[in-house]
Amino acid sequence: MSAVIEQVFSDPDIYKIEVPFENLSTSATNCYVMKDGGDVLVVDTGAPTDEGAAALSDALDKLEVDRDHATWFLTHLHMDHAGLVDQVVPWGGFVLYGATEAATVRASRTGMFLDSLRREYRRQGVPIGSLSVAARLGIEVQMFDPDRLRSCLMRDGDEVAVGRYTLRVIETPGHTTGHLALYEPSNGILFGGDHALFVISPSIALFPGQKDGLQAYFDSMQKVRDLHVKHLFHSHGPVRDDFEDRFTWLVDHHRKRLDEAAGIIERIPHLTGYKIIRTLKWNVPFDDWDDVPIMQRYIMLTQGVVYLNHLVDTGRIVAKNYGDGILLYESAK
Repeated sequence: MSAVIEQVFSDPDIYKIEVPFENLSTSATNCYVMKDGGDVLVVDTGAPTDEGAAALSDALDKLEVDRDHATWFLTHLHMDHAGLVDQVVPWGGFVLYGATEAATVRASRTGMFLDSLRREYRRQGVPIGSLSVAARLGIEVQMFDPDRLRSCLMRDGDEVAVGRYTLRVIETPGHTTGHLALYEPSNGILFGGDHALFVISPSIALFPGQKDGLQAYFDSMQKVRDLHVKHLFHSHGPVRDDFEDRFTWLVDHHRKRLDEAAGIIERIPHLTGYKIIRTLKWNVPFDDWDDVPIMQRYIMLTQGVVYLNHLVDTGRIVAKNYGDGILLYESAK
């Protein structure tokens, strides 16, 4: 399959490759190739489909990427970003990804993690018949075989050299617990992954140990804004210049959802989390919760729990257990 390639920056030369994958709200993953001198950096790989593998391989060939000597960077380990590693990265390829991300994905494949998700969804009043299905959807499958690669686990502040340029690793948790971005300061370039998108609002992960994933996202957004980025190369949809406005919109979007959830709880106290989440006005083309595709329903459920956790942590609502293990929410006023 012929690839869609667009040069989005010069000196250094940066190319956007659209790797096709029909998902809930997107049709492709933007992968990037940065070239300077003889060095090459590839950011993300796309989803594991035959069509995607053919498109990415075609693009790498057209851009004359020496795969054996390229550096491969993964913003996070979701399927549509890391799914083609085994198909396009050769044996012994140098692959960089987040240390926190790797640990979270490993933990998600344990029985302990599955049990903890079941307990969390049960606390929110999810029907028993749906508990195991919802919990299993939270398990991250292994995207590639790390034993065949030269893997390097990255942390905030680590550096990646590409020719004359040094890019800094920026931890941007929120969409996942260990999401990473790459920042090149001399040109103000940020490879942002799924941290900020235009075509969709990135979902926020349910962090382990009841940590506040939404606050982590707010903090990450401020961290990115403090970089004074000039060029944002994100993972889905066309590259645009008005990303500062989008940063503001994304934060406001979540704050409006928080206000909506808090308003529901104030009007109707002692609802379960599940009932509150189903009452929220989600941007989906379905009137009935049960008509929503199961994966999208899981994302909405998880996002709703994230909102409730944040409202509890910030003292706006109170969660009470009246003895049956299921939380009921009321306003803290």
